[in-house]
Amino acid sequence: MFQLSDTNTVLTGVLLLTVAWALRKNFRYQQQVRNRNPLDEAQQELSSLEQNQFNRLNQLEIKLYEYGREIESRSDDRLRVLDELLREADQEINRLRQQLALTQQKQSEPGQEAGPDVLIYEKSQPLSATAEKRLMMVYLSQAGFSAQEISNCFQCKREEVERVLAEDCPPGSEIA
Repeated sequence: MFQLSDTNTVLTGVLLLTVAWALRKNFRYQQQVRNRNPLDEAQQELSSLEQNQFNRLNQLEIKLYEYGREIESRSDDRLRVLDELLREADQEINRLRQQLALTQQKQSEPGQEAGPDVLIYEKSQPLSATAEKRLMMVYLSQAGFSAQEISNCFQCKREEVERVLAEDCPPGSEIA
């Protein structure tokens, strides 16, 4: 009655297996759709998005921290270089003042006119900005600058420079 070599029987068997497989797959899909919980899926999706954002925030925080450290190290390096340059400039200023004082002492031998007194500035303690400004006004005055030229340098009134020079210069010292 049934012969397995018959092509119709083989094709019918293959067709039945294919239909059974498709029905089973459709049944599983429908079962998954029925058992699906949209609330859980939404919570999982939100949790996944929150975790991604948290990871991204951590990465940005690390980059910001590294950038801050880089900027801090650059500024520290520049400050060190500036401090060294200031020290070298102070040493050079003191050396030049000493040279000027020695030159003026040599010129003040008998028969020559003595030059103005020059103060040698040793930075033993830091000065405030106003005290340093006043001191520089006195130095410029002793170097032969006029009150008007000093006021132009400091962008202040000539009367203010004259008042500072009158207060800070000892009597008998030369003021231009």
